[in-house]
Amino acid sequence: MYLIGLTGNIATGKSTVCHILEQLGARVIDADLVAHAVLQRGSPGWHSVVDAFGYDILHYDGTVDRRKLGAVVFGDASKLQTLERITHPAVGAELALLVRDAAVAPNSADAIVVIEAVKLYEAGLHEYLDALWVVTAPPDEQKRRLTQERGLSESEADARLRAQPPLDEKLKRATVVIDNGGSIEETRVQVMRAFIQINPERASDKTALLMHWLRLAPQAEPPRAATPPETPLPTIPAPPLITEPEWTVRRARPTDARMLSELLAQIEGKSEPIGRAEMLERQGKFGYWIVSAGERTVALAAWQAENLAAIVRELWAASQDQAARAFPLLLQAIEAEANALTCEVVAIVVPERAAHLADVAARVGGYAPTSVDQLHKLWRSVIEPLLTGQETLYTKQLREIVTKPI
Repeated sequence: MYLIGLTGNIATGKSTVCHILEQLGARVIDADLVAHAVLQRGSPGWHSVVDAFGYDILHYDGTVDRRKLGAVVFGDASKLQTLERITHPAVGAELALLVRDAAVAPNSADAIVVIEAVKLYEAGLHEYLDALWVVTAPPDEQKRRLTQERGLSESEADARLRAQPPLDEKLKRATVVIDNGGSIEETRVQVMRAFIQINPERASDKTALLMHWLRLAPQAEPPRAATPPETPLPTIPAPPLITEPEWTVRRARPTDARMLSELLAQIEGKSEPIGRAEMLERQGKFGYWIVSAGERTVALAAWQAENLAAIVRELWAASQDQAARAFPLLLQAIEAEANALTCEVVAIVVPERAAHLADVAARVGGYAPTSVDQLHKLWRSVIEPLLTGQETLYTKQLREIVTKPI
């Protein structure tokens, strides 16, 4: 697998270059997408960012408002360093997992994989790459893109440009430099010329990268005895005391990604586990709660919050009996988070395959069957687009209705 690190400062057009590379057959890993997942509401990264910068950097639904956060950190170098200390280790570990998955995929020997990241060089990742591509654009063009295409004010754009790391060292070490200050056709020609020069057979081993980012270390074998120990006479143990494992409910952690990808694929009737990139995107969109009996996962729920409504989008349990016991734990956890976000209602909106489980959840959780016409207009604006005619809909009001989102 040939691994390219693609970097460049803000608004130089890295995404444009990545899109061209995808059209040429490369696979792109977007570090910004990974950062979204690392800061998903309720995650350890989210809590650390809120502790560091306060609740003012959140949307009303509790998700990070990246524009507000940017306004705070891009005007203060020390705050930007604080944010990077929180996010970079987690993002780096997720990137390494994505690289690992790509390295063991079918036909990986001929694969060309691109990691797009602004701070790729600063994080030291360039040491483990087969090539370093740097995208550039004139400062005036960067500012124009920030203000006209991304809607930033001139002061916001200037703050972000001032906070960007210098390009000199990157350009010295670059394998390829793409000038993206002109037309898309000019950029495409540069990318294609560089792409056809790639020889996957020159790819390096990626073990060092994985050990660096995941802190992997080979496990030493336990010492072997020179001679086998004398075999003791067999004893008949007392019959073990059989106890049922404790049931616990908790928010899914990043380390649960593989388990979730396999379980969700099973729930959705897919033959292969969900890819890590898609799983990261889902974890950035939904909050996942799981109920475990010892080491075994027995139930799961996924939810999101928008416009004063918390919406349960997935329900699963290993059996109907376990659902009746597990769903109160899941719903209580979701309702507690929904209350913290000042949501007025929790709605269960699940596909037809989970209708029988929604019935159980409604019964044990005190939810009422609801039609679209019965929904408050603010809730309806969020819930109705999710209904295609096959979903089950139950609701439970948490607080008094207000006239507009908070």
